[in-house]
Amino acid sequence: MKCEEAAEFVSALCDGQTIPPEAAQHIGACQACHAQLKDYVEMGAELRRVASLESVEEVRALAWDKTRKSIPNWWQKGWETVRIPRFAFALLIVAVVALGSGLTIVKVRAHEQGKVLMLAAKTASGHTFRHAFDIEDKASGRQDNAEMRPDGGIELYGFRFISRDGDRIQLGVRAKIGGTSDEVDKLPETSYWFHPGEQLEVKVEGSEPMVVTGELLDHMPPSFAVSGEQLDPNPGELRFAAPLLLRGNNVVQDFGFMTVSGTGKDGGIELCVPHGGRYEFSLSRLEGASEGKVNEGRISFELNGQPYQLLAGAPVARAERIWVLHVPNEGDGNCSGSGWGPMSQYLPKAPPKN
Repeated sequence: MKCEEAAEFVSALCDGQTIPPEAAQHIGACQACHAQLKDYVEMGAELRRVASLESVEEVRALAWDKTRKSIPNWWQKGWETVRIPRFAFALLIVAVVALGSGLTIVKVRAHEQGKVLMLAAKTASGHTFRHAFDIEDKASGRQDNAEMRPDGGIELYGFRFISRDGDRIQLGVRAKIGGTSDEVDKLPETSYWFHPGEQLEVKVEGSEPMVVTGELLDHMPPSFAVSGEQLDPNPGELRFAAPLLLRGNNVVQDFGFMTVSGTGKDGGIELCVPHGGRYEFSLSRLEGASEGKVNEGRISFELNGQPYQLLAGAPVARAERIWVLHVPNEGDGNCSGSGWGPMSQYLPKAPPKN
């Protein structure tokens, strides 16, 4: 006997009826049917308990009043003919009333609709990277990052939205421990399918797996909400949320919804401007760098006699001073990728010992 055939006998058992031996044997051996029987029993007990709370008169123990039989109404017809336990039918009626009156909130699964993929990736070091991809715009469906680990190493990882199949998302992922920030786009890419709302383990070269989760949203959230960080930076932290670099009144580079941050002595953020070189920002003094002023989400500085500003969607640091260094591209090459990394090569050289 199959579970579908035994379902009506589960209801009959709850109503106190005798069922065929083969049905009784199946329900006793089948975990799913036995669990359904248990659920029906608990539902019936709960409904009887609630009904007892609503009784306006004390029930008499021995004498019962006879009532005149009337023409069955729709409730009675349903009570007598449905093939589920009678208390379950009552529960269905309560649910219909609740839905009609707006008292029940229907929770829609987050991955069933939405055009923005909010991605969160937790690395083995405990750092969590977040980024929002507009999956209807393939051009914005890629993000590379480099983060400093507590042990001084670097975590390199990149994500690319590839496609969507129903409620499944296909991602291209590149991840490695060690190297330099400009190596992210050179790492081999692995394709993964995952369902938003569920966890995905991603292999990382040289480290434990990275755990990736995501959900679909119907809008692009603000950058500070994407980063998952508080607006006020931590002590020693440098954070750029949706940075925009200006030279005078002209836009040098709009970095979009990118958010990059880091904390650590002698570290900093590198912003790559295609065909324009690298801009290094650090709270530590850099050799040959210009000193800039920090005012919440704005950094003001000068390079080669020209005024610059970096505007961000949230405060960038608690410090009031920052050092900025422009490094032109070498030869015909271009820089690639932006992120947090060590600035040791730009630190002032110690004077030679006599």
